[in-house]
Amino acid sequence: MKPTAESHSGPPRCPGGILSRRDFLRGAAALAMAAVGVPPAAASLAAAIGPARIPRAPTALGLCQRYDLPEVRRVLGRMLDECGGVRRMVRRKHVTVKTNLVNSSEADLGGVPLWLTVTVHPVVAQALGSLLVGYGARSVTFCDQLPFRSVDAEAFGGYGFDLGRFNERMDGRARMVNTRNRGAHRDYAMVKVPGGGEVAGAWEVNRAYVDTDVLVSLTKLKSHVSAGFSGGLKNLFGLPPSSLYGDDLAADPDENAMGYRNAVMHACTRMPFTSMKTFTGRTVEGDHGYNVPRFIVDLAAAFPIDLVVIDGISTIQTAEGWWNGSMSTITRPGLLIAGRNPVCTDAVAAAVMGFEPDAPERTLPFVNGSNHLALARQRGLGENRVKELDVVGLKLDRARFQFHPTYQRAKA
Repeated sequence: MKPTAESHSGPPRCPGGILSRRDFLRGAAALAMAAVGVPPAAASLAAAIGPARIPRAPTALGLCQRYDLPEVRRVLGRMLDECGGVRRMVRRKHVTVKTNLVNSSEADLGGVPLWLTVTVHPVVAQALGSLLVGYGARSVTFCDQLPFRSVDAEAFGGYGFDLGRFNERMDGRARMVNTRNRGAHRDYAMVKVPGGGEVAGAWEVNRAYVDTDVLVSLTKLKSHVSAGFSGGLKNLFGLPPSSLYGDDLAADPDENAMGYRNAVMHACTRMPFTSMKTFTGRTVEGDHGYNVPRFIVDLAAAFPIDLVVIDGISTIQTAEGWWNGSMSTITRPGLLIAGRNPVCTDAVAAAVMGFEPDAPERTLPFVNGSNHLALARQRGLGENRVKELDVVGLKLDRARFQFHPTYQRAKA
């Protein structure tokens, strides 16, 4: 049910290169049938797919020094127009925004609140939501899996996300959903990875990520021990629910589970408790630098992102959270980043941080493992080589803000 970047292995492109999520799923199903000898319903499907090529889209950069709502909205609005097609993409559509929050709303970093260090600032979320509603979106649902029993807006309050305040600026069209389990839905959605995944062939998730027209990844710019850095792609790591993938599960699924997914998706010492086999068994036990990048790419293939917005106004470097103690350092790049292709956008983000987005594995910033951006390009999801990227708005050289990397550590 959402647009996807054009790809040699994907469904046919519609005029303008944007495909609805429903059309994407129908096209993927048709290709799967063709692979086993069943002809697609439309005889022109194969011809419409077109020649193989790496998809790419412009990435917009913008200076924004403060979390002032009118200023953030002004800068981000200009950037979305520079990306192209966003207004048309969301008009009369239901939009799901995967936010980048974390498994606690009570922690801080030396007294500095989460939204200035680790999580998306609520002002950026409000600015984005109000813009999408202004473009004609029917609804905007902010989602993440949070360690609270509540499945609604109450779970988001500790992160500064106030539903009443959001709706004042969004004409009452905002919703907030905690996706740590199936929530208000009767069942989960089982989403297969098109063409098969490397470490995950399918994902079982809350239906909020499927029963939608547009998927947006709203994330924080920061370092990450397993992925090298965290951007729009890494943000999808929060889709698999604790109720099926969590560390606090014993031997069965549990709708009350709230734990993280270290055993299943980092160390890979056990399989998730999904309703069918979803993992391929090709992970490496204990090697988070191998496993995490490949899970990121398998998630990105299964859940094509239509738009990435990255909050780089105030963040951290050297490590990904307060739990790393003195390794985490607060920094203020004063930047916003946005783009329609998540691989291109994340590659620009890595370059902004002073890193080489096509660096070999086990080198900076990917010192602990594989380069998920390079893996994503190899999968045909997008371009990560700087010379092939289209940057609009602020020039890349002016936006560059040198981050210290997350240095090699034996365990995640």
